Amino acid sequence: MVNPYSLKTAKIWWMQFPSQLKLITKIRFFASFGAGGVIYLTSLIFNKIGLSATEIGLGFTLSAIIGTITRFITGNYLNKNKDIENPLKISSILGIVASLCLIISQDSLSYIFGQSLIGAAAGIYWPTAEYSVPYLCFPINTKKAYALVRSSEALGTFLGVFSGSLLNSLIYFKTNYINDIVCLILIILLISSKKELIKKKFNDYEINNIKELSITKNNWHKDTIIIFISIILLTTCLALNQVILPLDFVKRGIFKDSLSETITSYIISAQLILLFILQWPIGNWLSAKERFFGIKFSLINFGISTFLLFISNYFQIIGIYIMLTAIIFSSIGASSFLPTSSDIVFRIAPIDKKGLATALLSQCFALGYLLGPLISGRILDYYGSTTRLWILISIICFTLTIALLNKKYVVKKLS
Repeated sequence: MVNPYSLKTAKIWWMQFPSQLKLITKIRFFASFGAGGVIYLTSLIFNKIGLSATEIGLGFTLSAIIGTITRFITGNYLNKNKDIENPLKISSILGIVASLCLIISQDSLSYIFGQSLIGAAAGIYWPTAEYSVPYLCFPINTKKAYALVRSSEALGTFLGVFSGSLLNSLIYFKTNYINDIVCLILIILLISSKKELIKKKFNDYEINNIKELSITKNNWHKDTIIIFISIILLTTCLALNQVILPLDFVKRGIFKDSLSETITSYIISAQLILLFILQWPIGNWLSAKERFFGIKFSLINFGISTFLLFISNYFQIIGIYIMLTAIIFSSIGASSFLPTSSDIVFRIAPIDKKGLATALLSQCFALGYLLGPLISGRILDYYGSTTRLWILISIICFTLTIALLNKKYVVKKLS
């Protein structure tokens, strides 16, 4: 496999992928570029305006609730219609309206309304984006295909946060939402120009390859429940890293000093660079492992990360450095979790429930954002620090890892 990080070989590396997979990779890059600045910077922006951590968390929670409804509607639509063009266009339009709403928002009510629209858009976008990859990746291994699109998302998210942070400080403190609108318009144009290619590849794959995508043809895999429990926990960790960790940086710990919002934004950008650097090599490495290894590996890394975040609150000077070390482990955990979860959820579903499976996976992310920000926002407002939150998450991660240590979910004949 050619190294994608060498400038001399980048073009060759990129050309190895089929045109339809490159298309969905571009779509997911633009979506993440726009959404990155929205997801990671919204809590900082509205904290600056004067909203409490509870109000900010409530916005993310209601967004997740709205997304719950649109996810199941989208999953059912995908099962019946095998169409990704219309859902991607609708989600883009909703995202544009949401960003416009957040631009003009100055209070909790309009903020919550904008977040609700983001939830509706995300509930349509994510099942569709995940559903498309196995159908459009042939002849590339599905785990490697998911590693590719997740790498593009990591790059897009970093660029979205970095450019959003920079432009917010130089031009207007809500420029990140303008970035999102531009990216969503580009997605609509890109889909419209390639709709015939997408339709043809879906039809070809449906005829020739769909039976190879299932561990079970007509029933859900016997360990489906425990798989989804693990995924919900890990998505909660991701939500906490995106929503609460930035607030943890700008607020004082028990002994830890606070950081400025600008420095916090740069730290988040550095985290996203690390995620981008790690995503492809870790995803490629995991493609040779049994399919549930990535979940267990991710639990271990998030367990270490949250434990380090817990102890960082008890140190004044080195507390920040401990938090930075924690970010390294959380980036490794995210890099192993994201492509693994997408692949395994698609595989465990029956042939006629693939759309529902990707909707359920997306729903796990919604639950993570529902539980994480709401509960942690209350903890942060009430106690003034997140020590109790991080140690609780760490204990759960390690407990679940031990419970899953001897379990394997292997179907080596499937690529």
